[in-house]
Amino acid sequence: MKQNDDSKIPVIIIDDEPGILFLHELMVEESNLSDQVFTFTNPVEGLDYITNLVKKSNRILILLDINMPEMTGWEILEKLEEMEITDQVNVIMATSSIQKSDRVKSQNYPSVKMYLEKPIDLETCLLIKDSLL
Repeated sequence: MKQNDDSKIPVIIIDDEPGILFLHELMVEESNLSDQVFTFTNPVEGLDYITNLVKKSNRILILLDINMPEMTGWEILEKLEEMEITDQVNVIMATSSIQKSDRVKSQNYPSVKMYLEKPIDLETCLLIKDSLL
């Protein structure tokens, strides 16, 4: 059986809710979106990991929450822009925010490819796989 290279793309999930992290990790694995899944409840640690990972990986997929303590998803997006790695990074905003202003704001970031309400389910992961990878 031929190895699918898509599963080589690392997926970073950053969310301060452990239950959501667990569920999203499970959905990513079940959908075969990636076999490299890294989860972070601490956004600062997640950003540090991304910073190191972009040196080794051409493409990274990030599932990112907006409202978190210490650092918001918006602040992470700003840091990614400053690092000039937006061509390597595909971000999916996975949030409980239903604010239209958040959805509109996400469109200002070239690395943001989708804006989804969490939790993400299996069908959504398959959609992500088909449209982004």
